[in-house]
Amino acid sequence: MYQIFVVEDELLIRQSIRNTIEMMQGPFSFCGEASDGEMALSIMQDLMPDILVTDIRMPFLDGFGLIRHAKSIMPWLKVIIISGYGDFEYARRAITLGVDQYLLKPVRSAELIRVIRETAGQIEKEKAAKALPAGFDETDVQNALRKHFMQQLLYGGTGTDVLLEQAGTLKLDIVRPCYQVCVCQFETGDQDHGQLYSIVRNALRDADQVLHYFNAADQLTFVLCADSEEDLNEQAYRILQILKHEVKDVSPVVTAVIGDPVQRIGFIAGSHKAAVDLLKYVSGIMAGQIVHMGDAGQLTADVIRFSGPLRKEFLQKLSAASASDVPALLRDMLEGEGGEQYRSRLMRYYTLVSLLKTAVQSTAERRDEKQDTDLADRLSAKYDVFTASIRYETFRETAGELLRLIVGSRQINVAGDKYAHVIAMAEAYVRENYCDPNISLISVAKHAGMSAAHFSTVFSQHEGRTFISYLTSLRMERAKELLTSTNARLADIALEIGYNEPNYFSHVFRKTVGITPKEYRNGGRPG
Repeated sequence: MYQIFVVEDELLIRQSIRNTIEMMQGPFSFCGEASDGEMALSIMQDLMPDILVTDIRMPFLDGFGLIRHAKSIMPWLKVIIISGYGDFEYARRAITLGVDQYLLKPVRSAELIRVIRETAGQIEKEKAAKALPAGFDETDVQNALRKHFMQQLLYGGTGTDVLLEQAGTLKLDIVRPCYQVCVCQFETGDQDHGQLYSIVRNALRDADQVLHYFNAADQLTFVLCADSEEDLNEQAYRILQILKHEVKDVSPVVTAVIGDPVQRIGFIAGSHKAAVDLLKYVSGIMAGQIVHMGDAGQLTADVIRFSGPLRKEFLQKLSAASASDVPALLRDMLEGEGGEQYRSRLMRYYTLVSLLKTAVQSTAERRDEKQDTDLADRLSAKYDVFTASIRYETFRETAGELLRLIVGSRQINVAGDKYAHVIAMAEAYVRENYCDPNISLISVAKHAGMSAAHFSTVFSQHEGRTFISYLTSLRMERAKELLTSTNARLADIALEIGYNEPNYFSHVFRKTVGITPKEYRNGGRPG
């Protein structure tokens, strides 16, 4: 499916383009529109369209500015310009920005459809080209040296001086104040891995200071170098969004872990190992998610909420136990029947999660807390069960602590979750301001103190939907209230919920609810 986004400041023209796209046959979908480049950029960053249809002269941010910024975020984007200006200077600027089609107004529907189909064909040709085996620009010897360098960098055992010498030979400028490792797991099924390699290589070819290496047939590691931790995180989320989009045809599910930033080249190997260890669990529990090493506490909290309880017999013993009974309980669990299962790190992890869940429940009851969600976040941040499950001795120690916590012999004081308050703050801000037509992903991310790419990823994973979807749902619920409880005109309702144009409000309402606003007001319900 080709997602198409339209930017045009003239309402009637924009409406005509939208209607033309919606009537097209085949894998084409109108995904959104905007009346100026600034608003468009914010919405597009959340929707990630494949094709942009835009005017040139618009308020706030013109078409050329929009194209330049949008392509830096979405390198795959194809651009069709529809403009009333046909002089050489506009055409020249369009070419330098990599515009794919340039049409002059007025444009007939048939002409627009033809150009959109040609652009889609160009996308398919590029996908086919990426799928074909293609050699590196370097020689085979250089390829082998780079692979060997990445192995030494990621798995350790090589001195920094040797790594720097090898990097110099390969003309790799890796001396930076900060480094970050990202590990991706691809689910390709029966797809040819050669096609995946070609797509990834092409996607990363133009990314500055990105070293990448396939640890396994379906696992990629890339290393980022930057001047600050903030730059690293922004690069990591942006590149992962690009990769997920580019490989979606061969790997619809991409799971990734962003490692902790480090300040020394020699620390990269340790960061890589920690990220790979975490990825093993994330792939089995939250496939398709992007997780930062700093989010491990939140990940554990999520698992607590959905994982099953401990065995009924064990819980019965635990409910009647005192602090002095904990050693016997722990010994019975680890050395009694079924104790051999704890040779598996996976079983150690699941056991700690189950104990942590029970600790949350018992602590909430003791404090008369009706909701244990926040408590789960705080406890999972305090008890790092991912790390504790690595070694048997640490597992045993942590299990003992959790058992003592459950029977009430310890008081705890734990920190809050890393992102829960950020999402809550952002949602509160949106609920208070969703009627503002200028609210956007970028403005809310700024309010939350995060970059747009980072906020978009965190929000969508936390909510299970994009920011635009969340904003639209709030507006549509308010629209339903106004339609059924007032006699206000559709134009007035559109303005009250943040839409400057009644026709676009009606379009979004019909697309979201399934019927038109008038039908809803008259008592109709979606079929």
